[in-house]
Amino acid sequence: MDPRLAQLLQKVSLYGTLAKYYEHIDPEKHMYFYEQHFKYETQLVQLYWQLHRENPYAY
Repeated sequence: MDPRLAQLLQKVSLYGTLAKYYEHIDPEKHMYFYEQHFKYETQLVQLYWQLHRENPYAY
């Protein structure tokens, strides 16, 4: 797996978990972590498709 893809997967997972944790505890923290989650999720999808176009049989 491409190391950039692995790093983004970790960030997406971490921020998604934190957003879910704070959802009913602290709305401001929830929104902060959700925004981070969404930012890295978007980057992850873009990188995935870029890598897929470069080597369609690897991903």
